[in-house]
Amino acid sequence: MQVAVTFRHMEADTRVKAYVKEKVQKLQKYIENPREVHVVLAIEKFRHIAEITIVGNGGVFNSQGRDNDLYAAIDQMVDKMERQIRERRQKARRKRSNPSSSKVSRHLSGKADEEKEERDIPLLLTRRRTIAKPMSLEEALSQLTLSKRDFLIFINSDSGQMNVVYRSQDGEYEWVEPHSK
Repeated sequence: MQVAVTFRHMEADTRVKAYVKEKVQKLQKYIENPREVHVVLAIEKFRHIAEITIVGNGGVFNSQGRDNDLYAAIDQMVDKMERQIRERRQKARRKRSNPSSSKVSRHLSGKADEEKEERDIPLLLTRRRTIAKPMSLEEALSQLTLSKRDFLIFINSDSGQMNVVYRSQDGEYEWVEPHSK
């Protein structure tokens, strides 16, 4: 991990720089693959300010520490950054482990069999409802090319059946039409 330290309105000090690098190295265990770490140390009137920006796979993290003592400001900056990173990781874990009820909508009825079937649905499955409009294949293709989506579900006006048109990985369009044997 490369750590860039900038001094503003103060003399560059190798001991302070070494202290900053030592403290920032401790943050590496929380961030996966940090690409860039930039620390700015400054003095404004009587106050020392330490700012850090970390760019990594998990996003961009910023924190700031202010104190009369430069070392205390650096410690404060690192503590805030550590807390921020931990909170974001915990939030991501909660999101992955407990999908919110708004994402997994369950339509419960009075029948015990239907309730049991819905409980058997994996929690990783999310339900998305869409309106399938009746249109021709040509209309569906033109709507898909105009939209940013990768697929379009529609009711084929010729057959009256549900169809799907999607953009494949090679950029071609594919049409899925159900039929019985």
